[in-house]
Amino acid sequence: MTRGQQLGILGLTPSRLAPMMQGVCLRPSKKLVTNSQIDSRLCEAGSLFFALTGNERDGFSYIADAERRGAVAVVVPASRAEEARHLVSVSIIAVTDVLSALHRLAASYVAHCNQATLIGITGSVGKTTTKEALATILSHSAPTARTPGNLNSEYGLPLSVFTLSPHDRYGVFELGIDHVGEMDRLVSILKPSHALLTNIGISHLEKFTSVRTTAREKAKIFHPAIEAGFISQRCQHLPLIEASSPRALTRYQNSDVQALDLGLDGWRISWHGEEFTVRTVGSHLLEDVVGAITVADSLGIEAKTIAQALEGFQAMSGRTSVQSGPITIIDDSYNASWDSTSSILAYLSTLSWKGEKKVVLGPMKELGSQSTRAHRGVAQILASSSFSQAHLYGAEMKSAKDELARLGYRGAVTYTEDFDELGAQVEKTIREGDLVLLKASRSVAIDRLIPTLQARGHRYA
Repeated sequence: MTRGQQLGILGLTPSRLAPMMQGVCLRPSKKLVTNSQIDSRLCEAGSLFFALTGNERDGFSYIADAERRGAVAVVVPASRAEEARHLVSVSIIAVTDVLSALHRLAASYVAHCNQATLIGITGSVGKTTTKEALATILSHSAPTARTPGNLNSEYGLPLSVFTLSPHDRYGVFELGIDHVGEMDRLVSILKPSHALLTNIGISHLEKFTSVRTTAREKAKIFHPAIEAGFISQRCQHLPLIEASSPRALTRYQNSDVQALDLGLDGWRISWHGEEFTVRTVGSHLLEDVVGAITVADSLGIEAKTIAQALEGFQAMSGRTSVQSGPITIIDDSYNASWDSTSSILAYLSTLSWKGEKKVVLGPMKELGSQSTRAHRGVAQILASSSFSQAHLYGAEMKSAKDELARLGYRGAVTYTEDFDELGAQVEKTIREGDLVLLKASRSVAIDRLIPTLQARGHRYA
């Protein structure tokens, strides 16, 4: 069960919290703050609402809604504090910059929970699976906090660290970035003593502009005060990252463990005399588990504890989740990058399967100038694969369709930019015994097809 925020342990009123954010409290009250929110819809009794300004919405417009739902204070720009007085009756904390105020409060809170060993995890893909595996191990040894879901950005990380409590021995948090300078801010909040970098891929290039820039920015997780750092042996730009690290980094790779591939049932792992099975599909997810084992081992966790903790471990929903039945669904719809898409296609292509293998592919977003090249690359993998049919969806996938035609792909191909048409095409062509992979960037929500596939499967049950 997801742990809630622990901000209430401070036992502070808005006027006591204001100096921690370099703010001024207007209309002080004796009500205690128990949690912080950036979405007014999530506010409840005791909430501190941060009126952030986003690309599409201005949080200031929702301060009255936050109050109606139970917020005891709102954090607003000082320039709009008087305006806020007329809109809400709760305490108002006026600050120069609302996001910076959230960061300052989070950093102060982390310092309050200074007994915990904090581990930061970053990388283009694999952060969440690595985080979940490591937190699962550590929680078998001592109280452990972790990033809820994937709240890992400059907006999400502050909310995540509020789940720490003074009783926690460990805290495992994702640090996800999509623009230059963001890692500096995240590190200033968490200040992890241990950090792991999974890989560098062609993601978020619309803002990073180059993979080398991505590597330099993510490498900042190995900050000057870091005590131990870990990195995948396969990580691109390894020399660049290691050269910039203040400490020697420990490399890890799949061959660090003995692993028997069980196909869609996961992997049977032998390590330091212990055996256990993890329900993660594909070599890329095995590597995430190995990274978690490596960090846990360095923290002194015994092999027996690691094995007991990871027995039956599964990645979170949407990360190669397997739904068996008359039609077997591989739900890898949570997100899609070049690395994760190419890895799962290559893995499933080599998988022995009695029926046909089919794939529904949506676009890989935020690839910038590399988008066309990456989508053609996906087609090149498909062209030499054992997939008998490819359903391509979205404007970016047109380049993949054209490339498949150029390469003479012998399987069947459909292409559309209309989701309803995609659903009809999939329903029409899926048969009993098929294995179907769903893969696309999260914004596409390709998992909307799952009910269609399940209904189709029920006809054969």
